[in-house]
Amino acid sequence: MQLNTNVFDTNVALSAGAHVIKVQAKDASSGVVYTSSGSNITVSSSGTALNYTTWKNDNGRTGQQRKETILTPANVNSNTFGLLFSDSVDGYVFAQPLYLANQTMTNGVHNVVFVATEHDSVYAFDADQAGSPLWKTSLLPSGATTVPQALVHSTIFPENGVTGTPVIDPSTGTLYVVAETLENNNVVYRLHALSVITGKEQGGSPVVINASGWQPMEQNQRPGLLLANGNVYIAFGSHGDVQPYHGWIFAYSAASLAQVGVWNVTPTASEGAIWMAGSGLAADSSGDIYAMTSNGNWNGTSNFSDSFVKLSPNLTLLDYFTPYNRATLSANDQDVGSGGVLLVPNQSGTFQHEIIGCGKSPAIYVLNRDNMGKFQSSSNSQIIQEVDGKVGGTTGTQAPDSCFMTPAFWQQNVYFMGNNDVIKAFKLNASTGLLSTTPSSQGSYVFGFPGAQPAVSSNGSSNGIVWAVEYSKTTSALHAFDATNVSKELYRSGSLGAGAKWAVPTVINGKVYVGTAGKLFVFGP
Repeated sequence: MQLNTNVFDTNVALSAGAHVIKVQAKDASSGVVYTSSGSNITVSSSGTALNYTTWKNDNGRTGQQRKETILTPANVNSNTFGLLFSDSVDGYVFAQPLYLANQTMTNGVHNVVFVATEHDSVYAFDADQAGSPLWKTSLLPSGATTVPQALVHSTIFPENGVTGTPVIDPSTGTLYVVAETLENNNVVYRLHALSVITGKEQGGSPVVINASGWQPMEQNQRPGLLLANGNVYIAFGSHGDVQPYHGWIFAYSAASLAQVGVWNVTPTASEGAIWMAGSGLAADSSGDIYAMTSNGNWNGTSNFSDSFVKLSPNLTLLDYFTPYNRATLSANDQDVGSGGVLLVPNQSGTFQHEIIGCGKSPAIYVLNRDNMGKFQSSSNSQIIQEVDGKVGGTTGTQAPDSCFMTPAFWQQNVYFMGNNDVIKAFKLNASTGLLSTTPSSQGSYVFGFPGAQPAVSSNGSSNGIVWAVEYSKTTSALHAFDATNVSKELYRSGSLGAGAKWAVPTVINGKVYVGTAGKLFVFGP
């Protein structure tokens, strides 16, 4: 048969979103038109590649990805959505996978997903198909090993390597990551700057993290890294309650890796860990830094355990909030800092700049970032709002602990997934700055210990989906809920095997990336 292939225009403009392209060819002798079955392609909403370069997608840690043009509540279901493929890695994946689109690598252009493991390895994979890594870099120096769980009494097992989520600077093509290693029976932490193209160390990398009074054996680099003000900010908590330890924040120049700042939560005392269930340090548009600290010593002048803190770009304390009952909370191991901070997008009403967070106590705190409230001895009446007893279940071995997560935000909804609790959405009033005191919607499926970290995908103000990874030592799973009514569970995967606590799914360009114990799972239509 003779086919007439000059029958379609190859210069076609397509709107953003998912499209099925069908090719037609005409038999010149019979006039019969043959049509292909079609191929799926995705068109970006702009000429700018859509990337995902930091924990929960932005420095406010909102968890929202508002340029998702493929995944919708209509097509995320067990019939049209599911596991596409998986890639194997050499350890547990506690860090959130990161993503760069249209990246020119050594063997061509790829969408790339980056995965860091507790075996001190970083991988770059093609984000759209299974296969060997584009590169793999070990962060173990010659003769070093990862840190055994038993040596440091960690809750991360069987080894400790890369725990905190890295951060990527796409403008320089650099991935920053902190690795924990054991060298001559000493624990060492290093900040590495890797090329996203090759995985090789950049100039001046790595640098050993150190400071006066620093005792790395007892410290744990759990929070996600923050890139702001031209610096990489790194926070530390403890592996457990094994003394001596402090909460620490370090600042390193992103360009030179020179240390430019250090802040100790309890410089004249002890404890005050910053671990926030893996949540990233947050930064506002002025470059000020926010964190939550855990149980320990407090005096309101030099020591700031069990507090929300606001620091300048050079790590000078600017403001704080400490609950009036902090002594009781600390004595009962009810860390304020068991959860992380959400910087609410700017509001139109009385309180334009808010911060929301919750910890092990049964309280959600809503604060004014411009005046956080410091400390009152008899009540928390100086803050915008305290909502008690609405997050966290009443059953399970960890009850009554409430929050091991950072709430997510979308369209004035604030999403919580507490310990031994169902997903709950609360409404934030833009005028008053107040949360609804009861959930506007809630699910029915109970997430056991330690709850889950919610993330949201949407196409602007429409097609919102709340995603979360259920943790289990044997049978983790991916869940999806309708963001406008979280009582509607859209999808639940089968078992993904052993998981990592506080795992965050990365949702971008029609796919969902989930790290577990030795696997990267990729879901899509």
